[in-house]
Amino acid sequence: MLGGEHSALAAEIQNTRGQKMNIYILILRLVHVFAGVFWAGGVMMMAYFIEPTTRAAGPEGSRFMQRLSASRFTPAMTLAAPLNVLAGLLLYFNDSAGFRVEWILSPTGIGFTIGALAGLMAFVIGFFVTRPTIANLGVLGKEIQAAGKPPTPEQMTTLQGLQEKLTKASLQTSFAIVIAVLAMATARYW
Repeated sequence: MLGGEHSALAAEIQNTRGQKMNIYILILRLVHVFAGVFWAGGVMMMAYFIEPTTRAAGPEGSRFMQRLSASRFTPAMTLAAPLNVLAGLLLYFNDSAGFRVEWILSPTGIGFTIGALAGLMAFVIGFFVTRPTIANLGVLGKEIQAAGKPPTPEQMTTLQGLQEKLTKASLQTSFAIVIAVLAMATARYW
């Protein structure tokens, strides 16, 4: 009877949402999941592997950050994060039937709301703190490289300040992403 139950369910979904809506939701979920996996993975790599390694490397790490900021990684992260957020907001709008308070205050709604707020926090930190800090590290690395000598004391102070800012922002972003992933992965079971 599994086939019969599945067919009845498919007909019910088709009758209430229509074929177009199913494709729309499927595309949004795929974009949300794949962009989210890339974004979360990139943030975790930056926070726990790349950033500590570049900090330990000193001026050579700054040169690496310069190259990283000029690579395809930066635009890919810059695209993945807003795609994830946009798809997530559209899915949230759909699931909540237009931001209905009854759904938002349900256990599932609370789980998705916590996840959404944490994801938005990660996006804001990443877009307004991490991204410009990486760009500034790249500019500083170019200046140091162009001088052809070790960094000046002023450049070292700036480098250390930028690295500390990046460390703090990366850890905050990764924490927010972990909260978002945990909440969204479990919200339907609350």
